[in-house]
Amino acid sequence: MKATVSGSFHRHMVAIYEAVGDLRACGVDVLSPSDPRVVDCLGEFLFVASDRLRSIRLVQDRHLAAIRSSDFLWVVCPDGYTGASTSMEIGSALAARVPVFSASPAIDITIGEYVRQVSGVEEAIVLTRGRPNTDVALPNVLIDPDAVVNGAHDALSALLPALTGQAGDRSRAAEGELRRTRQTLKTAFDLS
Repeated sequence: MKATVSGSFHRHMVAIYEAVGDLRACGVDVLSPSDPRVVDCLGEFLFVASDRLRSIRLVQDRHLAAIRSSDFLWVVCPDGYTGASTSMEIGSALAARVPVFSASPAIDITIGEYVRQVSGVEEAIVLTRGRPNTDVALPNVLIDPDAVVNGAHDALSALLPALTGQAGDRSRAAEGELRRTRQTLKTAFDLS
């Protein structure tokens, strides 16, 4: 099972760190932030140890990709504060049909309508178990760059013989291999 954790790094970092630990203790793979220790900042933006790059946009894009690849989003808001970034992340989860849970109610009445309040991470896990998330099968380049770049290279290498007539029946093999390669690359690189 996979989850992503969202919340205000400025207001709730200790609680975020605890939530990541609680999820891991329950056997959940936390896609983001996988290591929530603050290591750097750029203005008000805090970077954590699992942020491999110091690019606000790429870190946020990676977090959004992690949400889409998760079985659920866990929102940390012990005082009810969600903030603009967390609210955007909740919206991203909803758009991807990823359930959103929290142990605390959100102050914002609208956000509160979209976050299911539960007793803790254990209840979120029980409610989510067995629910298929179609995005989890293929990795995203921002979540696992090594695997995706190597996989893209392998997919393109397999495509070359089909497109040059060196493998298969030249038309059907090429069409099928091109279709599979396009889908792999679209998923891995978030292309529409």
